Parts: sequence; structure tokens; C-alpha cells
Amino acid sequence: MTGLYIHFPFCKQKCRYCDFVSFAGKLSEGERYVSTLLTEMEAYRGAAIDTVYLGGGTPTALAPELLLKVLSRVASSFSLAENAEVTVEANPGTVTKETFVMLKEAGVNRVSLGVQSFVDSELSLLGRIHTKQEAYEAVSAIRSAGIGNLSIDLMFSIPGQTRKTLLDSLSCAVALNPEHLSCYSLILCEGTPMYEANERGELTLPDEDEDRERYALVTKVLEEKGYGRYEISNYAKEGYFARHNTKYWTREPYIGLGVAAHSFYKNRRYENPASLVDYYEQVESGKLPAGEAVSREDAMSEFLFLGLRQTKAGVRRSEFFKCFSVNLDEIYGETIKKLVKLKLLIDDGEKICLTDRGIDVSNAVFCEFI
Repeated sequence: MTGLYIHFPFCKQKCRYCDFVSFAGKLSEGERYVSTLLTEMEAYRGAAIDTVYLGGGTPTALAPELLLKVLSRVASSFSLAENAEVTVEANPGTVTKETFVMLKEAGVNRVSLGVQSFVDSELSLLGRIHTKQEAYEAVSAIRSAGIGNLSIDLMFSIPGQTRKTLLDSLSCAVALNPEHLSCYSLILCEGTPMYEANERGELTLPDEDEDRERYALVTKVLEEKGYGRYEISNYAKEGYFARHNTKYWTREPYIGLGVAAHSFYKNRRYENPASLVDYYEQVESGKLPAGEAVSREDAMSEFLFLGLRQTKAGVRRSEFFKCFSVNLDEIYGETIKKLVKLKLLIDDGEKICLTDRGIDVSNAVFCEFI
């Protein structure tokens, strides 16, 4: 089935590291934006959907009534699977128990909470609007509302972060007993305040070796606590893999609505404009982005470099043959042998997976299949 992603590009405050398409100080656009989303949604009416993901930005920065309006239209516009996974991203400092009660009644059964750190000094450096205590209060509100599937986002390799403060954050997160965690290293992108501060020498980032040591520590701690790493940056208890995000790695179709949203639908990839003005104009004119059909060659390449992100499932030869009616080794046999020899891939005859070293240099591995 198809996944549905809906982008809400509004934040109370832009984080100092963020280069996502999101806007601070524009919450007054909420009603017009939601109205435009509902119009865009009509182009896909009747599609069979089994995952819904409200992302951002910060969806919960908007008035809950606007989110409910969107969720209500999703239910009436699409053929929504009875067991659909419906996720909303939320940030501490933007939510209350009442918010989550309303969202749960509207069908939300999973929350992805952007905590990033349980150390107040690190949160301040990152430009987050919440404190450690507010993160605890947000989790309490989620659980009190009866939502039983919680994912927590954590960040490592933050300037000034020590092994101790990282372990403290991991300990706090695990003690809250989430079903899922996403953990990723801080990457500074050009144009962000933290990037500029780093360029001026005001920040000290960990070097590559230290970053990889932090990543190995995160994986070790979480796996010891029962959270299996199933994707490069994602860990979960058994049965709680993120179904929506897994679609991206397995090339299942998904529809993207909203500013800068990407779609992979009917074997075409396309994206919406990244500015509000251009997005409004596109939808109001009744035009959809034409996108580009994915060639057979590109599809095979995507199958490899997206599938290998799944650290345990990897890429199966039988699935490749099922999709393309050709043996994997006929196309990529020499590349696979080379990467196995370099100890970047494991090949058990049926599937290939990244080794720990392969995960550390995964972008270089993926490039071998492009």
C-alpha cells in the first residue's frame, strides 16, 4: 500500500542547526496553508493508504483544530487501512495532554517526539525551545492520552557533549520506555547559525573518529536495553519498526503533500515547491508537479542503496529477482565481491548487509551502486 506524508513547515522558533524547509513567525499562515493542503489532497482521492505521517517543521505548533481538520479529511479522502500507522511529529514545549487526547481521538496512534538531548545546556546551544523537564512532561502527556507507540529523537556529536552527557541522555530516554528511538549525529549545513558559528571558530565539533565512537556507544547501549538497530539511525523494540519510514528504504510508494514534500508514486518521483508563495500558486492553479519516471537502471540502483540502509534486513537476492526478473549478481556481482573483500559488506548467499565498518562509511558504499 501507499504511505502519505504531510509537511507542516511552521515552528515557534527555528533551531540553530536546522536546514529543513520550515519557517518561524508564520503561524498566522496556518489556516490558509491547511486549506491549500485539503485542496491538494483531492488530486489523490481514493488512494489506498496504510501509513500517515504528519511531519515538519513542528505540526503541533499549529492549533490542534487545524491538525484535526487535516486528519478528518485524510479519513474521508483516502481508503485508509484499518490498522494504519498514523504518526505525528511533536516537540516538547508545543503540546499538552489535551492536544494528544484530541489527536488520538482523530486516529493518531504514534508520536515522534523531538527531544534531541536531556541536557539543558545542550538544548540551549541547539536552539531548542524546551527543557529536560518539559521533555518529561511531554512524554507523560503522550502516555496519559493513551498513545502506546512513542519514538524519541536524540542527537549525538553536539559541540561540548561529553561521553558522560551522551550516556545521561541515553539513560533518560531509555528510562521513559519508548518503543522506538532515532539517533543521529549533528551535521552542520551551510546557512544555519551553528554552521556560521563553527566557521568563526566559536564551536568545536568532534572529529570523524570521535563521531563514530559516539555512534558505536549509542548502538551498544540501546541494543543492551532491547532496542535493535534496524536502520542506520533507527532502533526499536520488537514489532515497533517505523512502518512509514520503512517505505522510503524499500521503495514502496508514498504521496507527499505540502511545501517541499517529496513523492514516489506510480513510479514517478517529484517534489513540491519550497516556498509558501510558490506552493500556494501551484495548488491554486490546479497543477501538480510532473516529476520524472524512474528508469529501470535507477530503480535497481535505488533498490541497493536504499535497501542497504536496513542494517539487519539488508538486500535479498530473491526480492531483487522478484522486482526486476534478473539475478542481482548479473548486475552488481563484481561490486558486491569488491565490497565484501573490503569488509564493508557481508554476503551470506541470500542477502547482503553492511558490516559495522560499512555502516561507518555507508555513503561511500552506496555510491558504488549509483
